[in-house]
Amino acid sequence: MQMNVESNGWKGRGLGPLHVVFLASLAALAFMTGSPLCGQDRGTIVLGTIEGELKKKQVPLDLGKTSKTLARLIAKAVSVHGGVRLAPPSLARYSVYFAPLGGNQVRVEISKGSPDVPKKLFKSFVIQGNSIDDAVLKGCDRMVESILGIPGFFSGKICYLSKLSGNKEVFVANSLMTSAQPHTSFKKITFNPSWDNRGTGVFFTSNRKVFNNIYHLDLSSRKISTIANYRGSNLRAVQNPRNSEVAMILSTSGNPEVWLASSPKSKPKRITRNKSNESGPCWSSDGRRLIVTSDSRGKPQLYEVSLSSGRLTRIPTNVSSHCTEASWNPADPTKIAFTAAVGGGFQVYEYSFSSRKSRALTGGRNHGMQPCWANDGRHLFFTERSSNGNTRLMILDTELPGAKAVALHGTSFGNCSQASFHYPR
Repeated sequence: MQMNVESNGWKGRGLGPLHVVFLASLAALAFMTGSPLCGQDRGTIVLGTIEGELKKKQVPLDLGKTSKTLARLIAKAVSVHGGVRLAPPSLARYSVYFAPLGGNQVRVEISKGSPDVPKKLFKSFVIQGNSIDDAVLKGCDRMVESILGIPGFFSGKICYLSKLSGNKEVFVANSLMTSAQPHTSFKKITFNPSWDNRGTGVFFTSNRKVFNNIYHLDLSSRKISTIANYRGSNLRAVQNPRNSEVAMILSTSGNPEVWLASSPKSKPKRITRNKSNESGPCWSSDGRRLIVTSDSRGKPQLYEVSLSSGRLTRIPTNVSSHCTEASWNPADPTKIAFTAAVGGGFQVYEYSFSSRKSRALTGGRNHGMQPCWANDGRHLFFTERSSNGNTRLMILDTELPGAKAVALHGTSFGNCSQASFHYPR
């Protein structure tokens, strides 16, 4: 089953700065293609001025002679990034042209200049993809790198859970969720999807054979391998990003503890030995450190685990007595994102090991939880849960002041949660 994205994630909600940017992007696209954006009165929508400080921090660009078909995907990429924005050619500092070459290739030409000076060719390159959309998203990564000097994340992919069929199943989508495909159909309880470090398969937990076991799904062969089916509950597996090691949460010893296997097929070794409950293992990008959630002090908090002794060292987030679901920033090892219980709900926070301080990344009436960093260490995927229990995946630019999270999908994708991100190396 193939699903196309809906652009209705912001309908009926207050418009934050990034939502305004998205509307401005659509307006610029309409200007470029000659297609007006019409409201209920069939008149052209007149957009208000983008907040001055926000506008100053974004590089304006236009899409030149890019076809409408490709421009739609590029416009969504630009709208969620935050570092760039679409603008009319007369106001753009860069003009970017995506030209299809056939065979899932695109040529990208980037011209540079000021509004008063004709633009000159700045960069030109050809991108090969597995599909035309894949090539375009890879081209968007190169575009961001060429213009801003930072990596893009668009050609990455996410695995996640969706309850579209009535049961939570594992799905895989591109980073913008313009399409998605289901990869399990157990009609059982399935949870905790996590990419292997090659991006060729997904670890997950399921009671597909009565008890909760940990499995690995190879996406190309469709083969499902059992990773852990020990006595008790086998709850989660997360692979080291730098080698074959797999950290697991198993309760075969009584309470959920951290176990470590040298490879997915190896017998795991018990790391922690205590009476508390551990969960949510999270590797650092260099694969040398591991964070877990533990209730060793009565309520869940974040701890770093010594891989040699199993000793737990508490991370002083100091924002809540309930902190869980850590995600280590892949670009800045001094930062982690996590979920905290605050104000009667849950929100995503960022903790800095350097300053030993935390800051809120999400807020409002809806809950924010299950954070997952993109490869650039700037953008964060997370689950938003409304008061009626509906969930959807969001993306947030954590470095743009005043940025609001943007919904990646509409209701046709079902209730989605627990995103895991992989970027090809």
